[in-house]
Amino acid sequence: MQEAMHAARLVAAQSALLALLIEQRGDHIENVDGVSVTLAFDGETTGLDVIYTSNGMPVGGEGA
Repeated sequence: MQEAMHAARLVAAQSALLALLIEQRGDHIENVDGVSVTLAFDGETTGLDVIYTSNGMPVGGEGA
């Protein structure tokens, strides 16, 4: 059961990242072909940084 839940979370994360990538390709950032996400948790607060790339080079990003 734990393995199935883990697999479902990975699929959900992949789907969410793919949606972000497709969304950015249709917006103002051209030639976006990758997305990198850093999620941080220090026990009290969380942080999220999203970097969009083209040919391995950063072309945009956002964070929360």
